[in-house]
Amino acid sequence: MTKHCVVVSEMAQARFFTLEWEPSLTAEDNPFLREIKTMENPQHQAGDSSYWTDTRRGVQREYQGGQRAGQPSGTSSHNYDEHRENNEQQNTQKFAREIIHNLNDMIEAKHIDHVVLCGEKQMIGFLRKTLDELPRDKISLDEVPKDLTKFTPRELHQKLAAEGFLPKRH
Repeated sequence: MTKHCVVVSEMAQARFFTLEWEPSLTAEDNPFLREIKTMENPQHQAGDSSYWTDTRRGVQREYQGGQRAGQPSGTSSHNYDEHRENNEQQNTQKFAREIIHNLNDMIEAKHIDHVVLCGEKQMIGFLRKTLDELPRDKISLDEVPKDLTKFTPRELHQKLAAEGFLPKRH
């Protein structure tokens, strides 16, 4: 029997599920998704104020005090690029590597042979950069470019089964 794993992710969170079969449940309740793990991206969860002194980005920061005579109000002074966007991309890429590392551990521990990777389009792009770490010769991989992180396990299973990524409930 194929062992399925589903990962749903966005910039701030990733959730890991396995498709389970429980003999004590009725046929209508089998198979079902069981959430195994949740990961949080601490920088994305914390927000700008935890990482940056001034939460306004780039040109939104304006010179606010001590203006010289004749200088128009609100003229930018000493605006510089603190590489915030680059920092956010590096952080998201690091989070994507952690997701794939955890997925790889799950594949090995639970002998997973089919992975369904769901995520908002930008996150799927970050995850693709690290997919070479997975044992691609041992698994089949489906990508679903949709943010499904807010779905309950039952809703997620119904959606992915309706689209042919998972077996339907009996």
